[in-house]
Amino acid sequence: MDIKAEIEKIIAQVTKDGDLKEKFMKDPAATVRGLVGDQADDDTIKKIIDMVKDAIGKGGLSSIGDKISDVLGGIFGKKDDDKEEKKDE
Repeated sequence: MDIKAEIEKIIAQVTKDGDLKEKFMKDPAATVRGLVGDQADDDTIKKIIDMVKDAIGKGGLSSIGDKISDVLGGIFGKKDDDKEEKKDE
């Protein structure tokens, strides 16, 4: 599963569909689980929820790319050293 693509898809759906946004706000876990199915574990679902909430608060996908990368790095075990190397560049 391409988590970044799923996050972007869910953000697009939730920001365009008022009913889906309302459903997401009432029960985000069930809404995300309904959209991605059983492809994601609970930790990944929680991170997707956090990203979608953040995007909704900021009005969409703008400026969320870096945060998605950080979350995906955390999901896939990205080392803190990698972040330090980027800061030095």
